[in-house]
Amino acid sequence: MPEPRKRKQMHERRVVEHRYNTHRWRKYRDGFLKLNPICAECDNAATVVDHIEPVRLGGEFWDTDNHQPLCASCHNSKSGREAHRRVAYGKKDSR
Repeated sequence: MPEPRKRKQMHERRVVEHRYNTHRWRKYRDGFLKLNPICAECDNAATVVDHIEPVRLGGEFWDTDNHQPLCASCHNSKSGREAHRRVAYGKKDSR
């Protein structure tokens, strides 16, 4: 029987986008969630600052108009849907 997969260490699980791992972002995130404590989708407690237009799809990272508070469940659902969208980094649509 194969061994169960071990959970990755915290430093191995960090997001690729380095700005999420900065003191500046964590401080901004805490302040944003204090001002916006309710999920924009389901009215539960918000735990995530979500980029409405994902950064990897061309959204601005620090644009406050591009941020919304979401609970973890709504954020995971939204991220799952976005995972199937085309990445914007330097790729132009040939249509």
